[in-house]
Amino acid sequence: MKKTWKRKNKKYTLLLIPQNADGTKRINLSTRLVMSIAAGVLIFVSASFTISYLFCKSQDDIQKVDALKATNSEQTTTIHNLAKELERMEEQQLLIKEKQAKLKEMMGISTESNEETTPSRGGQGGQDWVCSARYDMDELERAQWVKTEMDRQEKEVDELLARVSNDLEYFRSMPNQWPVSGEITSYFGWRSSPFGGQSESYHNGIDIANNVGCDIVAAADGIVIQAGWLGAYGRTITIDHGYGFKTMYGHNYRLLVQEGEQVKKGDVIATLGSSGRSTGPHLHFTIYKYDTPLDPMLFLP
Repeated sequence: MKKTWKRKNKKYTLLLIPQNADGTKRINLSTRLVMSIAAGVLIFVSASFTISYLFCKSQDDIQKVDALKATNSEQTTTIHNLAKELERMEEQQLLIKEKQAKLKEMMGISTESNEETTPSRGGQGGQDWVCSARYDMDELERAQWVKTEMDRQEKEVDELLARVSNDLEYFRSMPNQWPVSGEITSYFGWRSSPFGGQSESYHNGIDIANNVGCDIVAAADGIVIQAGWLGAYGRTITIDHGYGFKTMYGHNYRLLVQEGEQVKKGDVIATLGSSGRSTGPHLHFTIYKYDTPLDPMLFLP
């Protein structure tokens, strides 16, 4: 065994020769020592790479944690601001409701809900107005969008209060008559599209569902300016009431008035149906003021 070990444990000589060839040095190295040095170098290099990798990773983790803290801080601030904004909006809503109640009292309009019926099948329909920019809004911007709409509606109610007090003709032109009884299946504003596809779509009126053939009446005095097929709304009637007011009645089964005809508030103008782009029998009802759609619930008792 000793001889075998000696054969394996060979010795190497390392010569260090200067340029002038004087003072040559010899360094004797055994196989064991060479292997030990190589192993040491390998361990040192591996340890260096490991330490460098762990250091870089820790720095990256620290940056991620800092970014997460900053994001959480921004979200907390946004939620806090949104909560304050929503509180102000709720207060504004109460003021609008009080003004609406006063307006209806001055008009002698009953505050009872319209007649309850059981429609053959609830219907929705009409044109989907998709606004991709809305999906890019954060919650605070969406709350501000709602507040802007409320400001506009409150201004409209203030105007109505001022004019209705002493203007009977204006009162007769105001679309505050329910066009048909039934169940409201879709309200004004953003909604889930009844036809699928887009997650949300903008509905510029209300949908009132009932049985096919129910009478539809004019919401105010005016002149019929359109009576016929109107794209997704099917058989449609549009009435100009003056003072900037217009109303639209869509998805009818039969039209009972013609363009140019004068109508009074409460006159029967059509029968309810499901024509056009519709999921069932209902009336799509829109109120416009200077061609801008308003929430019909601002006017209807």
